[in-house]
Amino acid sequence: MNKVIKLEVIKLPKICIVGKKIRYSDEALNNGDNRLPGFWNKCYAENIFAPLESQTGHIFDSSHAGVFIDWDLGDGDFSYIVGMLMTGDVTIPEGYVMRNLDGNDVALCHVKCNELSETRAVPFESTAKAIQDIGRSFFNMKWCIDLYHPLRSTIPDENGEVILDCYIPLD
Repeated sequence: MNKVIKLEVIKLPKICIVGKKIRYSDEALNNGDNRLPGFWNKCYAENIFAPLESQTGHIFDSSHAGVFIDWDLGDGDFSYIVGMLMTGDVTIPEGYVMRNLDGNDVALCHVKCNELSETRAVPFESTAKAIQDIGRSFFNMKWCIDLYHPLRSTIPDENGEVILDCYIPLD
């Protein structure tokens, strides 16, 4: 079970996500056909992060990120990009995509769960409730980010739980 253990509202600067993309169906995901863990495994097997990690002057956050985006294209699908959050004039490696993430107020939620596989789709219900509990809304969001910190998301704590960081743009 996911639970928000910390929520803070921060101003996110203009950044971008650079990585590999799949186009995927909201309906399939909601019906239990979750291909996101397999996509993450493929990205790790292909070591897609190496060309991004080598651009140290353009890394916004060294964590690996998954971004839900492009669901406003009208086809019922969304894009999911696995990569890194970058700044400035980052070089886009061949075969990668880049999407700008406009700077605005975001809810940065730290979500605790029993195992990482629970987080491979943003734990949206728990973060949505936490945002509503502070009197904010997110109805106009164009993207959301799940951020996997190398220590918090991979090394379980004394209770066997890991932590995912989520960025949700606020209205």
